[in-house]
Amino acid sequence: MKAVIMSACLTLLALAGASCSRQPDGPRAIVEGGDGGGLPRVQPADEHFDAAALEHVQSDAAASGLRALVVLRHGYIIFDRYGHGVDAQTELDMGEFAQLLTALATGIAVHDDVLPLPTRSGFDPDRLRDAIESGSRQTYPEYLSTHLWRPINAGPAWIALKPGAPVPADCCVHARLLDWMRVACLLVQDGHFEGKQDVPPGWIARMRQPTGPDGHRGFGVLLPAAAHGAEAFGADDLFFVRGPGHWRLWLVPSLELAVLFGAEGSGSADGNSGWDETRLPNLVMRALSEPSRPKDAASKLQQLVPGH
Repeated sequence: MKAVIMSACLTLLALAGASCSRQPDGPRAIVEGGDGGGLPRVQPADEHFDAAALEHVQSDAAASGLRALVVLRHGYIIFDRYGHGVDAQTELDMGEFAQLLTALATGIAVHDDVLPLPTRSGFDPDRLRDAIESGSRQTYPEYLSTHLWRPINAGPAWIALKPGAPVPADCCVHARLLDWMRVACLLVQDGHFEGKQDVPPGWIARMRQPTGPDGHRGFGVLLPAAAHGAEAFGADDLFFVRGPGHWRLWLVPSLELAVLFGAEGSGSADGNSGWDETRLPNLVMRALSEPSRPKDAASKLQQLVPGH
């Protein structure tokens, strides 16, 4: 019966252009947010994009089964398309996207002397969660809410729990697609969101430094060497995150550009499913005719990380 009701809900709301989010059957931890209002929007031309070229991206073979395609630049949504019952307000478990929150919270905690600067030998979300809780005397969801989620005015999110287990720090965060774009703003604007420095300057650059000899992973993110595609990415500083299926978030700080794409798909955990995960962001970048504005910022964290 539940499956029938949920299917009917998705069908009706998809026709109405709305979203449907199923609440969890098991325990959950709430990450409290702000009012969750919308992000500012401009026309593609205002950010030097060819609107027709962006329209062609959604019809490319690599975009088959599209559920979401959202392009953000300089903090503005310039293009978004949705399908299969998904919209900007849909809450989804984006799998490894959750590790972005752990990595960002770590940077905030380091800057506030809650924990020491982690070594570059790897990224251990559970160990970082424990260190944040110990140093801050807050639970992990409380710390996320106070220091990250509320400052970017994201709507409430929740983390699915397993009975008797700690709050996971590497998965299971259910949040609106719109709020993942708020996180994307931080990642491409050196920790800024709508003019406020919410994550210390220099921390995003540190997240992009390799944590292993193969150069595939940074601190909670994936680097270009990890990508599977017919061509290299069109920007040297692009980094990205894999979600379930063909969900990806590509981030280009030099262009202050973020591209979120989602579609059903399957494959191994390393993304090697035969699906080209370099094509779509490259098509978006080819639709752009003007580079980003330079920024000059300094912080305590930049002093801790020489060269940034």
